[in-house]
Amino acid sequence: MSQPDYLISTPENVDLHLELAGLGNRVLAVIIDTTITFVTILIIFVACASITHVVTKLSLSTTTRAFITYTVLGLSILAAMVVNFGYHIFFEGTWRGQSPGKKIAGIRVVEQNGQPVGWASVIIRNLLRVIDTGLAMVGLLVLVADRNERRIGDFAAGTLVIRERGQALSLKSKVTVHGSAVPATGSFVAVGRLTPAEYELILSFLERRQRMSRTQRPLLAKKLENHFRAKLEQQADGHPPERFLESVYAAYNARADVT
Repeated sequence: MSQPDYLISTPENVDLHLELAGLGNRVLAVIIDTTITFVTILIIFVACASITHVVTKLSLSTTTRAFITYTVLGLSILAAMVVNFGYHIFFEGTWRGQSPGKKIAGIRVVEQNGQPVGWASVIIRNLLRVIDTGLAMVGLLVLVADRNERRIGDFAAGTLVIRERGQALSLKSKVTVHGSAVPATGSFVAVGRLTPAEYELILSFLERRQRMSRTQRPLLAKKLENHFRAKLEQQADGHPPERFLESVYAAYNARADVT
């Protein structure tokens, strides 16, 4: 595991490591998202100009022509504002902290406690985007100066931008899971509460457990089991801790395949 940039310690003394997105990835995401919004707004105004041009060719009264022209222009401006201000709110809210640019750059917005970002935080951080981008130097200076790479919107919303662990997902094939550990449909419905960092924690343990010492392995497995049973509100069922972790791992992957 790479050196963590942000550390969260749970009440069960389990450390969750979050790797911050980094300035380069965030700039890449901004460039992609800005390009998408610019092209979308450009298409809106090109359509507006085309409709206006057609209206001028129609046999209409001056009053009617002016009414249609100003109505189309007003709707175009409104649509452009919705795209400009609603783009990030819509995608980060529905894509669990990612916009198209963030998805391509491999980064995601999360709460400071590592939980998936909520709608309230998404709205707050993006309403303040106007300040971050309008006062470019101030927003950039705050981002660079803060040890957790937060911009003004992140401070206000209590959020972080972290790097997605794509390399961890690629290790799925290396993890041995007992067939009986795969949960039936409908069980572990709360597995959506797990953060990418928590999923990586389980994955890292399952992938490395064969190389652990006989004393370290059961102790760590039990510690992880206690954390995730509390997180998922699952009562102890008498199964070994590792079997429970395998079940959570399988449930998380099954949920990801469905969504």
